[in-house]
Amino acid sequence: MKAVMYGAGNIGRGFIGQKFYLSGYDTTFIDVNKEVVDLLNERGEYPIYFTRKDRYVPESVKNLKAVNGKDSAAVIEAIADCDIMATALGVNILPFVAPLIAEAVVKRAAKNAPLNILICENMIGSNEYLHGLVEPHIPEEVKGWFEENIGFVCVSVGRTVPPTPDDLKAADPLAVCAEPYDELPVDLAGFRPVGCELPKIPNLVAFTPFRFFIERKLLIHNMGHALQAYVGYQKGYNYIFEIATDGEIKYILTRALIESARALAKRHGAPLDDTMQFAEDLMIRFENKMLVDTVARVGRDPKRKLSSGDRLTGAFKMVREEGGVPAHIAVAIAAGLLYDLPDDAAAVEISTFCRENGVAAALAKYCEITDEADVAMIKTFYDMFVRKAPFAEFVETLASMKDTH
Repeated sequence: MKAVMYGAGNIGRGFIGQKFYLSGYDTTFIDVNKEVVDLLNERGEYPIYFTRKDRYVPESVKNLKAVNGKDSAAVIEAIADCDIMATALGVNILPFVAPLIAEAVVKRAAKNAPLNILICENMIGSNEYLHGLVEPHIPEEVKGWFEENIGFVCVSVGRTVPPTPDDLKAADPLAVCAEPYDELPVDLAGFRPVGCELPKIPNLVAFTPFRFFIERKLLIHNMGHALQAYVGYQKGYNYIFEIATDGEIKYILTRALIESARALAKRHGAPLDDTMQFAEDLMIRFENKMLVDTVARVGRDPKRKLSSGDRLTGAFKMVREEGGVPAHIAVAIAAGLLYDLPDDAAAVEISTFCRENGVAAALAKYCEITDEADVAMIKTFYDMFVRKAPFAEFVETLASMKDTH
């Protein structure tokens, strides 16, 4: 059996590539990083260092080769000849690869070879998005076959795969570091042909309707991650595990996770206990000091992470829609508006705009938050961060908002 992993970065090598290997696939990685491609081809394997308590436990991923993403013919041939495919490229890269996927689909149509594409991108509606990018490049005479035989399958990637620690990377440029979390939820409704046999991948959880799993990852897991990055930045931290064990930030994080978990369970009619258990497990996973994850990585691109449907504002609006008070999530949004890491162009843009034009203008522009009460809530915390208010004042203010909103 043959698999294609489009993207040989952290998720590609640190999660899905390993899943394919454990499932018995020979995997072709596609990437534009020539050094990674050459090393994968030279060695045919790479190590994953799993964080287990206070040590790294290495495992090997084998039975693989790689193709340079700039070699269009080789990319098309690999996709045309595989049994399953996954993407882990980043949403911004998908438009550039869609024409190549379409050309491979035409080749597959000629030999009536259906294909399911596992879309491992951090985006609600990633299946519709990638389908919409590929479909315009499909010839009219193939579109009927395309719709019935090419599956665009949403995946909720829960495993954290941060940048590899410098010492491990120095010893092996292909090394990746990952937590052992192993669940792989996928959208059952996305597979084609309808009713086809599902891939036999360990701990694959196929479910429909799938939006609950996508929103659980984005609006609880990613929300909590971003909260730590932006609030932690205000206290001068560099690493997520340090922030997760800061009692003051943990207080806000815990209650933000509860706000979102309750609203998500209510929105989807899901068991509250299960959703709360997911949030509780995250608290432990966030504290994993072996995952040397940085504020710079987790906080990167606040323009996207503060946008209306994304992790922070999306969670804030969901809580409001379900009748809750997203006060603790509001703290994170306020901190996000102040996030001004010099190396992050989006951070500099947002923080500068907010400083020069005011919180209300920034919330309207970047978050699509315009309700007066919501703006006032977030501005309260923004002003408190600016004047470096003590934590006790945050707690008192949060308690009063729960009582009055």
